Amino acid sequence: MQLFPFSSLRSRLILLILLAVLPSLGMTLYTGLEEHQIQMAQVQENTLRLTRLAAGDLVQVIEGARQLLIGLAQLPEVGRGDSEVCGTLFSNLLRQYPYYLNLGVIDSAGNLSCSALPFQGPVSMGSRVYVRGAINTASFTISPYQIEKITGEATINFVYPVLGGRDEGQSAVFAALDLKWFKQIELEAQLPKGAELIVVDHNGTILARYPEPNQWVGQFVPAELIVQAAISRHGEPSLVETRGVDGVRRLYGFSVVRGSPDSDIYVSIGITKEAAFGSVNRMFVRNMVGVGLVGVLALAAAWLGGNAFILRRVSRLVNATQKLASGDLSVRIGPPYEKKDELCVLGRSFDEMAESLEQRTSQLHQAEVRYRTLVEQIPMITYIAPLGRVGNPLYISPQVKTILGFSREEWLTDSFLWLKQLHPEDRERVLRDISNSAVNHRGGGFCLEYRIYSKEQRLLWVRDEAVVVQNEDGQPQFLQGILLDITGRKSSEEQLRRSHERLRDLAAHIEAAREDERTRIAREIHDELGQSLTGLKMDVAWVEKRLSASRDSGATPLLLDKIQSIKQIIAATIQCVRKITTELRPGILDDLGLLAAIEWQAMDFQNRMGISCEFLALPESLEVDGKRSSSVFRIFQEILTNIARHANATRVFVCLKEEAGSLVLEVKDNGRGITEREVRGGKSFGILGMRERALLLGGEFDIRGAQGQGTTVRVRIPLEAPTDN
Repeated sequence: MQLFPFSSLRSRLILLILLAVLPSLGMTLYTGLEEHQIQMAQVQENTLRLTRLAAGDLVQVIEGARQLLIGLAQLPEVGRGDSEVCGTLFSNLLRQYPYYLNLGVIDSAGNLSCSALPFQGPVSMGSRVYVRGAINTASFTISPYQIEKITGEATINFVYPVLGGRDEGQSAVFAALDLKWFKQIELEAQLPKGAELIVVDHNGTILARYPEPNQWVGQFVPAELIVQAAISRHGEPSLVETRGVDGVRRLYGFSVVRGSPDSDIYVSIGITKEAAFGSVNRMFVRNMVGVGLVGVLALAAAWLGGNAFILRRVSRLVNATQKLASGDLSVRIGPPYEKKDELCVLGRSFDEMAESLEQRTSQLHQAEVRYRTLVEQIPMITYIAPLGRVGNPLYISPQVKTILGFSREEWLTDSFLWLKQLHPEDRERVLRDISNSAVNHRGGGFCLEYRIYSKEQRLLWVRDEAVVVQNEDGQPQFLQGILLDITGRKSSEEQLRRSHERLRDLAAHIEAAREDERTRIAREIHDELGQSLTGLKMDVAWVEKRLSASRDSGATPLLLDKIQSIKQIIAATIQCVRKITTELRPGILDDLGLLAAIEWQAMDFQNRMGISCEFLALPESLEVDGKRSSSVFRIFQEILTNIARHANATRVFVCLKEEAGSLVLEVKDNGRGITEREVRGGKSFGILGMRERALLLGGEFDIRGAQGQGTTVRVRIPLEAPTDN
């Protein structure tokens, strides 16, 4: 168990002390890091400086060897190949250059022809790459780590070519550098304790290593050092922390010495972290210990002093608060109040708060009694429930017994009772809508109508209307709503709906009867009256022909004029009969179908009204049964009539198409544009008739207009396969 919880006052006092100490701790850390960075920069600068100095000494040796070999290559003794004279000369020179193990000449065949040291038998050196490179490229080369064949000592050889005569091949002079010479670099660098000097050839072989040179010369360096050396070859001298050949981690500075192509030598000096940062780290630890001691003393003072001056008085206040939280509204801190410190003021404020809370609780109880009295008198169920109706209801009015037959205890204790009584067909919809209202609680709640079973399994319709109650911060708390029995209203609505359906069926029947009657009348007029007029016209033509053949009577011209007048009257009557039959039932609708009838009506409208009418059919052939053809054609006629009467249009566009299994008629004009008031007006019987025709076939009718931009009428009728009567 913890000695004190983090949320206690004692822990907060201690935390406050810790926060007060933190700036000192932070400053100490910052100072230590800054000193460490400064020391790091100095170490880097010193290490790289020593590395450059060591590399500079090696550069001087290489350059001295180059100049020496260039001079030797020019000597006549070397050019003539006089081994004895050349050997004596080189032997004298070798005593003047003690850091060379040997000086000599390699002939064009690759054999040792002259040496400062005596040798026995032929010594072949031509197979060595650096020798062939010097002879073939006529340039200065440096060998990697070698074992000198005469002395058996570790060396690196410098080679320079000697150009022979016209008929002779090239030879080369060489100087073998004693690797013990690198000890001089270590002495001049004056490396600190634990430091390391290491020189590596381009193959990764150690040429020199101090300390312990005998143990490491000729060995290969770790991969990390090779990689860093390769990086430094292409950039500035660098500093990196890695393990040395002895496994000790050091800060290494690398520098590359370019002696000849593909024969770089890498010089590295490594310094241990202790040597680099020992003094800085010791100072940092000393400062941290000081800050820690100050913090411990401050914590001890907070622990002991807090209990004496603060915690006792706070404990009294905490005990009183716990009693108040448990429901004891009579608890008080009590005097003395005369002190002016914060805890006394807090005690007096607590007592005033407790007294005010006791009074408000009493007032709230009285208000609750009045509220319950009011709620329990209204003829509906009042409830309070969790958001989303999840969990037990918080409150339900006694009317639940009268309306649904359940007692308040049954409803409040069974959290699934309301869900179980919902009608199965309404359950998913109701739960989805309530869930959406819980997610979007700022929308104000919900208002639903659904079916629910009473305790006696009577099916009732109820109206469930609830709002989300929020606290002062706008956070949702619970649902408050009412359940109203609307079974009687729903029954009346169902009766009214059935009455509307019967009226609509009656209207459809009347419309079908009218259409059949129009068809019958049009057919009879066309067949009976049309045939009679045609026969009369033929008889008059026969009489006219006979009178024209007989010119003996003076009354013949008058009779001919009268007959001509009768023919005109008959022609006009025939035209009138055609117009009447067409208006009653255009024959083209029955003979050629809806597309041809719409196109003919559009052209007739254009000819009669002088309004441009463009027709488009998609596709160009549609199979529509007679019932739908008649309704769509009559709607189209009514649209054109309204355009002629009210639109003031100069152009009409008509489109008849099949879309998603429906027949769509769209008519647009460029007239004044119908207003919303005209669309909704009770006297718009034409619009009402068109809408009813569409609804009778399960379709839709939509009309929209914009002031000065014309009107668009869109009719959609579901297509069905033609049926045989």
